[in-house]
Amino acid sequence: MAVNSLRAAQRVRLKDDVLTVLRDAIIAGQFAPGERLNEKDLAEQLGTSRGPIRDSLAALAHEGLVVHEPHKGARVPLLDRADIEDVYSLRVALETLAARTAVKRAAAVDFEILDRAMEELADAFDRGDRRSITDADLRFHDAFYEAAHHDRLSVAWRTVRSQVALCLFSRNTVSATSREIVVDEHAHLLALLRARSESELVDAVRAHIETAYRRLVASYD
Repeated sequence: MAVNSLRAAQRVRLKDDVLTVLRDAIIAGQFAPGERLNEKDLAEQLGTSRGPIRDSLAALAHEGLVVHEPHKGARVPLLDRADIEDVYSLRVALETLAARTAVKRAAAVDFEILDRAMEELADAFDRGDRRSITDADLRFHDAFYEAAHHDRLSVAWRTVRSQVALCLFSRNTVSATSREIVVDEHAHLLALLRARSESELVDAVRAHIETAYRRLVASYD
């Protein structure tokens, strides 16, 4: 196994912490695409038994970050262009619905949370920390979905969120980025939401996601 720098899992809420450590490692590219995830090795690195490792790998398989193969165990998936297209086309459908709904339902507290997320995103960009940029980007979109106050939509977003994170981190790592891409596009979405401009917001959300998709696909070329 290529990784030997996983931090030990904390004993408090061990199962959740193991899941977080492994999810973060996969998203950050600490495991190579296609790499096998050996339960015994992971348990030794995280200082735990194999039970929490097995449970976490099952949860990560549900999130699309791990693939289980009969008689071979778990591995990190190899995302090809078709996989990326599936993730982004689903995200367009979900996020345009979030936009239509949030325009009608967003409250003052939602804008406060979104404003904080924007500050975190701008700070991460200024520091040049690509992992922090990815995390802040996701927190902004988490808040965007929450502003829709649509429970089933939020569940659907959480189902695909980890795969979006993997795509975002890949894009932020291999593609050139700029303040316009990282900060200004999100600020524009927030301004349109605040103005309750439904049609413009839906168009901007679609363009934001489709442009991100094209940048990531270009990196594969």
